Amino acid sequence: MVTPRRSRCSGHRGALIVLAALVIGWTAAARAQTPALPAEDAASKHPQVLTPQEPTPEGILAVEPAAEIGNPQLRRLVPGLAEDSEELPPFVRDMYLRLHVRSFYFNRVNSSDSQNEALAQGGWLAIRSGWLWKSFALGAAGYTSLPLYAPQDTGGTGLLRPTPENPQDSILVLGQAYAMLRYEDYALVTGYRQLVNEGYLNPQDSRMVPKTFEGVTMKGTLGPIGYDVGYLSAIKLRQDDRFQNMAEAAGVVGKSRGLVLTRLSAEPVAGLSLYAANYLVPDVFNTVYGFAEYTHELGTAVTLKTGVQTTDQRSVGSAFLGTFATWNVNTRAILVWRGFGVGAGFSATGGATLQTPYGDAPGYFTFQENQFTEAHQKAWGVAARYDFGPGTLLPAVHVPGLSLLVRYAQGWDATDSTTGSRTSVREGDLDVIWNVREVTGLQFRFRNAYVAKTGQSVVPAFRIILNYELPLL
Repeated sequence: MVTPRRSRCSGHRGALIVLAALVIGWTAAARAQTPALPAEDAASKHPQVLTPQEPTPEGILAVEPAAEIGNPQLRRLVPGLAEDSEELPPFVRDMYLRLHVRSFYFNRVNSSDSQNEALAQGGWLAIRSGWLWKSFALGAAGYTSLPLYAPQDTGGTGLLRPTPENPQDSILVLGQAYAMLRYEDYALVTGYRQLVNEGYLNPQDSRMVPKTFEGVTMKGTLGPIGYDVGYLSAIKLRQDDRFQNMAEAAGVVGKSRGLVLTRLSAEPVAGLSLYAANYLVPDVFNTVYGFAEYTHELGTAVTLKTGVQTTDQRSVGSAFLGTFATWNVNTRAILVWRGFGVGAGFSATGGATLQTPYGDAPGYFTFQENQFTEAHQKAWGVAARYDFGPGTLLPAVHVPGLSLLVRYAQGWDATDSTTGSRTSVREGDLDVIWNVREVTGLQFRFRNAYVAKTGQSVVPAFRIILNYELPLL
């Protein structure tokens, strides 16, 4: 039963009051800390393994990266700890412990006049050892998401765990638990629960808890070639507290299959990036994905970025999901001048909708609400972004850490496999990110989208997100 609009508005106001209290409380607590180490010092001792570098290309225009990491609090507050730890073996000396706090308010109105709404609080605690004999390390991360405002008739937000008793229940899960072996830059082997970020396999960290995987991966560089190979047996979806096999996560009932990953990448000449990957789930489907990206400096203040992506996806073996074959091609071009960027792109998809159960589609058209990868769908899009920190186009407005992104895409000819009817969709996004430089590790983000499909009214969706990364050790 749909809740009357009046009660929704009342709950909406209550959620905003709670959110405002969180903003005030977080800002006050964070400002009470002493200044952090310079970013380069903190980063050199504590690499950001929880937010790995994107191996896939940015969208039509990229958002600003995550905020910098500050000074480890225990080393600062406990007398003598920093000095004494320098005498310990690297396995203990270089250990880090990090707390990441996240608040997330999600509100989306659907074309059926139903609503998805929740306010959640949580994050994760991560620990990783230093290297033993420069070759062995251990790590783990526990994740949680707790409902602060979560009516049972507004589930479907992805922030919380749906159960038969409660569509918006809490999440508590050991999402990472791994051991690593390495040999210089040639090979890094990671086993058991881990983050993976390779094209169609990625954390999809756009809610409270990211996707993580179980399996074994090995990556490194051999001369000019980068590689990643592995076998992943299971995945934990964003709203779940358990791992399920890769076939089950794709929608197969009663069958168990893993995924075989292979990836090669290179930069043969300055500015040119090449990437090719294959993802095979036996008896389910196989995905081949690749891109070529080129960045060229046109002058001292002008940069041109161009790129093309291709995907081929088809059923294999026993075809547990049915027999299908499809493809997708994305292109884009970006021009960046004095902190201001404008871009445009085009996308086309083959005769079946792309299957993306293991992360966001890595294409240029992965917007807030739509991926524009439905059967027979074509799409075009434009975007503009400005960085108010390094940007010099608006010298009177200088706000370090602040960026603004607006983008619009229109897709048409998406075909329903059952009825054969064709639909169009339009989406406009606003994305504001503020990495608060006065409070290292604090990030505020506001995301707003308006979506209209054929024969339906425009529906809004917005998200307010606070992230605070606190290094403890």
